[in-house]
Amino acid sequence: SRRHSTLLLVGVACLYERLQDGNRQIYAFQYSGDFCDLHRHVLPDNEVAVAGITDCSIGMIEHKDLEQLIAQYPSLGLALWRASMLEASIFRKRLLNVGRQPALQRVAHLLCEQLARREAVGLNSATIPLTQMDLADAAGLSIVHINRTFQELRRLNILSKERRAMKVVDRERLAGLASFDGNYLNMP
Repeated sequence: SRRHSTLLLVGVACLYERLQDGNRQIYAFQYSGDFCDLHRHVLPDNEVAVAGITDCSIGMIEHKDLEQLIAQYPSLGLALWRASMLEASIFRKRLLNVGRQPALQRVAHLLCEQLARREAVGLNSATIPLTQMDLADAAGLSIVHINRTFQELRRLNILSKERRAMKVVDRERLAGLASFDGNYLNMP
C-alpha cells in the first residue's frame, strides 16, 4: 500500500491537498529524481496527494526496504535527510512569498524556482510545463489574478506572448523582478 511506501518520480508532478470547498493548494512541484512523498515514511497518515503534471513514471519503494538500504548505506540516509531539508527550505520560501509578496513578485519567484529546479535535473528549456491554474494553486491566487499577472509579465516582455506555452524570454528581468537568488535551493 502507498501508506507503507515512498514514490520516486521521473517526470513532473505536484504535491497538493484539496480544501473543503474543492480548491487545491499545491505545496510543491516535483521533478525527475525527487522522492514525491518521503514524508510518508514518518507521517503515513498525511493527506497530501501526488498528481502528475506531465507524463510520469513512478517507482515505489517500500519503507522497510528503504530502512534496510539506509542501514546498509548510511550515506543514503544523509542524502534523504538533505532532500527533506531542501523541501523544507522551499516550503519556507514559498510561505514567505505567499504571505508577504505582491502577486507579480510571488509568481516571478515561483517561475525562477521552477527554472532552477528543472536545470538541476538537466531540463534546460525556458518553457515551464505548468498551467496558470497550477501556478495559481501554488501561489495562493485566483485564476483571474494569475491571468492578470501573466498579462503583466507578457507586457514586460518577460514571458512569451504565446498563450499556449509558459516560456520565459527574459530570465534576467524575471530574476530581478523576483529578487531571486536561489541560495535556499542549495544548488550551484
